[in-house]
Amino acid sequence: MEPSTTSAGSQTDTFGEVIDMLSQKDIAIEKLMSTKEITFISENIRDDTQMKCVTNFTIKEFYSIYRFLMIEDDLSMGTKRRPIDRYFLFWVKLRTGISNEFLAILFGISDSIVSRDFNFVTDVLYEKLKLQDVFPSKDQVIRYMPPPFRMYCKNVRIIVDCTEIEVQKPSSPMEQQMTFSRYKNANTFKGMIGITPNGAISFISELLTDD
Repeated sequence: MEPSTTSAGSQTDTFGEVIDMLSQKDIAIEKLMSTKEITFISENIRDDTQMKCVTNFTIKEFYSIYRFLMIEDDLSMGTKRRPIDRYFLFWVKLRTGISNEFLAILFGISDSIVSRDFNFVTDVLYEKLKLQDVFPSKDQVIRYMPPPFRMYCKNVRIIVDCTEIEVQKPSSPMEQQMTFSRYKNANTFKGMIGITPNGAISFISELLTDD
């Protein structure tokens, strides 16, 4: 059997070329997209059925929430991308669950920018939404209470239950033990969620680790 004629030096050069190519990916995509018009933007969706398919909102709901939260300035930070495009990407990802790589193709950006935008919008919306008082008054609960509740348990204001959200298995053994759920046989975060009698979410607790 003859020894390989490929030298260590040529292998290193080839690997270096691959690394260089990957490092230039974002720049190449940005240059390419600067010469083309991006068509997958919220303004090009003019049908409620299509908008609900990709964001779970009607067109009116989509823009109403954007204006209500007043996040345009927040989403302008640290990027040249339009705030509405980052907001749109966030809801498409949340609604469809498609991969960052596929979203990168749809939006004409790199998958690293997709990841950065999604995480950033998540943080912004968390900070905005946690300030909102979602717990309705007693009068509001009574006003929208379903007939069976009015008849049998008219004093109910909130129905509370526990929930678990499965997460990636931590690398730390201690964190694995803290997040492991015997009920789910997986690593999870635990929390409590409350709804009004008519089904509206009115309470979400902080997430915990131990059973």
